[in-house]
Amino acid sequence: MSSEHKNVVVAVRCRPLNSREANRGASCLVSMRDQQTVLKKPPELQTSGKTEDKSQRTYTFDYSYWTAGDVNDPKYASQEVVFNDIGEAVLGHALSGYHCCVFAYGQTGSGKSYTMMGGSGHDAGLIPRICKSLFDKISQDQQQQASYHVEVSYLEIYNERVRDLLNPQQGAGGSLRVREHPSLGPYVEDLSKAAVDSYGAVLEHMSQGNKA
Repeated sequence: MSSEHKNVVVAVRCRPLNSREANRGASCLVSMRDQQTVLKKPPELQTSGKTEDKSQRTYTFDYSYWTAGDVNDPKYASQEVVFNDIGEAVLGHALSGYHCCVFAYGQTGSGKSYTMMGGSGHDAGLIPRICKSLFDKISQDQQQQASYHVEVSYLEIYNERVRDLLNPQQGAGGSLRVREHPSLGPYVEDLSKAAVDSYGAVLEHMSQGNKA
């Protein structure tokens, strides 16, 4: 079944070695081919003898993104590649009336912020690319007399506290409550919503939230 028709799609992305890892002479133990991610055991931990030595393990995901090497390498997965696979599908489903979510998980320094937010220009991550593409599609549909109303919220969940980054003083002690609606599902009580009519307006709210 194509990942475009799945309820849940799982992607793995391998980042480059950071300076601390490079300085201590670490080597990359991860390789990727197509949908497979291969983890190799460090040479010093490999055993020999009669006991079976599983020197590597292979896992299969919907997407395995290799971003750990040279950007000119044919297998290098750029921000654009990730957006074309995941962002376009999320946006398409959202415009079809479905609730969609991109959830980034990983330890500190694993590259979550880079994948989701990225940098400027061609280095932009999923969130800005999805927002820009959304307003590009709205502009096209408005020529066909379709109307849209877009709102944005920006929150942070840290140490089990939920902060409204567009209104940091909202809630008791600056922390909001997560509730569950009987038909709409989970939501954050009193979370700010700001109406936006352009990609530039979204960037302004993100910039405001990043300063909170």
